Amino acid sequence: MKKRFTLIFIVLVAVSFLGCGAKEKLEDKAAEAIAEKVIEESSGGDVDIDGDKVTVKGEDGEEAIFGSTDWPTSELATNIPEFKGGKIVAVMEANDSLIISIEEANGKDFENYLNKIKETYTEQSYDMKTEESITYSASNDKGVSVTIIYGADKNLNISLIKTAE
Repeated sequence: MKKRFTLIFIVLVAVSFLGCGAKEKLEDKAAEAIAEKVIEESSGGDVDIDGDKVTVKGEDGEEAIFGSTDWPTSELATNIPEFKGGKIVAVMEANDSLIISIEEANGKDFENYLNKIKETYTEQSYDMKTEESITYSASNDKGVSVTIIYGADKNLNISLIKTAE
């Protein structure tokens, strides 16, 4: 018992002498480990938290990634061109689905992007324009469906779903 107390005391003293940056990093890592454990126990999968990015691997090997702010590079993501404008605020990605949320997307950049999408996504298309938003949804000949929603607030959401093998 005395050894345990001494060890805890030494760790606490060492942490207190660390610089704020190192202390914050240790606190962040501890918080990540706790969050990973909670998510793993509730989902039954393997969880890895790296900053704002959370990766969950299911027992079947399927992987889901949440929170990235980089343009995705998965096989599914190769079915659409990269949107170069705006700021990616969230990416949610699984084997058969992908959602990209972008803020501050310029209207002209969006129009150019939409025209590129319309070149390859032509099947079962749906086009709607209101004062608040523009929505386009269609499929391509590879069994991938896309839905794009651009709002008056300059937010852009791009969703992809793989519907066929």
